[in-house]
Amino acid sequence: MKKILFLFFTSFIILLFTSKFSFLYPFNDWQDANSFLTVARSILDGNILYKDIIEQKGPILYLIYIIGTLITTKYLSGIFILEVISLTFSLFFVDKIIKLFKDYKYSYLVLPIFGVILTTSNAFVHGGSAEEFSLPFLLVGLYYFIYNLKVEELNYKKIIINGFICSIVSMIKFNLIGLWFGFMAFIFFDLLFKRKFKKAILSCVCFLISMFVGIFIILIYFIYNNAISDFIYAYFTINVGSYTGSSSNIISRLFECFQIGFQNVFYSFIYALLFPIFIYSCFKIFKTKREKIAIFIIFITSFLGIYIGLRAFKYYALPISIFYIFIFVFVISYYYKFIDKFIKNKYRYILLVIYVLLIGLFSYLFANYKDYILTNKEDYEQFKIANMIKSKNIDDVSILNYRSLDYGFYNILDVIPNCKYFHRMNISYDRLADNYDVQDDCIKNRLVDFVIIGFKPLEDNVEELTYLFDNYTLIYDSYQRYEKYNIHFYLFESKNLL
Repeated sequence: MKKILFLFFTSFIILLFTSKFSFLYPFNDWQDANSFLTVARSILDGNILYKDIIEQKGPILYLIYIIGTLITTKYLSGIFILEVISLTFSLFFVDKIIKLFKDYKYSYLVLPIFGVILTTSNAFVHGGSAEEFSLPFLLVGLYYFIYNLKVEELNYKKIIINGFICSIVSMIKFNLIGLWFGFMAFIFFDLLFKRKFKKAILSCVCFLISMFVGIFIILIYFIYNNAISDFIYAYFTINVGSYTGSSSNIISRLFECFQIGFQNVFYSFIYALLFPIFIYSCFKIFKTKREKIAIFIIFITSFLGIYIGLRAFKYYALPISIFYIFIFVFVISYYYKFIDKFIKNKYRYILLVIYVLLIGLFSYLFANYKDYILTNKEDYEQFKIANMIKSKNIDDVSILNYRSLDYGFYNILDVIPNCKYFHRMNISYDRLADNYDVQDDCIKNRLVDFVIIGFKPLEDNVEELTYLFDNYTLIYDSYQRYEKYNIHFYLFESKNLL
């Protein structure tokens, strides 16, 4: 319990500065997080996921956001609370992995450093990503894989547990289950090599049955709501068909996959800096050829699962970061006596307080968005535009985030979208024409009171949207800095209201 409390407290301190869901930030302006919140609120309002409202992440991610929405208070975001819990359990399983190499009582004291590295990297982005909430489950899988290498062969019960955990991750974001491809492939061939043919086959059968049972539990919701085809279309067809790049053959595809992947991982300076240390640590802590092959396999399948689509956003690299825990395994395995000196020092409680304060300080200093801490909501164009809409005093006001990602207007105004495609997903017209056409029909038929657009510089072509000007009047436009762009916001009012 003491360990859990320490990890929870330090996770809270770290995320206080690094997640935009923290109360130190006026709000989280990341479009992905806002779209997840919009979907969660829409489901709570009675809409059916993928049938009445479309977004392309997995249903369990929206379940997480539904829980976060329900436990949100005036002063504390429920999503932030879930982030703290997620990071706490991630660090807890990192500690369990370390103990498979070195059964050291105080190893958990070093783990907040990993938490800082994790949340201040470019891959962490704004807070609340699918990758972030997948981390504890991925670490459970990695723990059992190392357990199989270092302690004993996994029994069927542990295989079943992993199948179920894999189903959870597959229903958050299915390209993250590459870890379990390597996991089960190694176990299967390792058992075959040991001539344990029956166990090799039954292990795969147990894993697959458990995985499909976990997925089926989720499918009950869609079966009950007659939305199976909508689920398949939104979660699989759109993702596979719209987010997958093209390459001429398997060799060139793999080459491009590794090129894109390593560029993406090393975009984060800290990951690039630590990579040689990571390689050295792996060679030191994994003694046998079998262990080295096993780690190589699970790393490669995890990597391929994420990047085989030949696309990469900054947050794609976050799941790869779990492999950097082997640096901490190496440090604790070989240098635990230095930690002992810290623990046995007569000023240890003072040193511990200083240590926690330093964790907080470095979380702040290296936070990706520290410039936004304690800024005013009134400084954001989202709140200025929202206040303009509120000033119209329209009952059951309707809005559409048109031709752009969800910038948070639905959530700020507490409006449930009345358009299935409530924002433009990051997919081109030739790959997902329905997204654009449904929104266009909404504009042509004046189905919403206000239309809000947020264009990046190269997208800023509002003059070409002639039918928009036919039915709506531009009443406000402004610029807002977002990451490296100046977003050009437009607010249009329906001519029905004039």
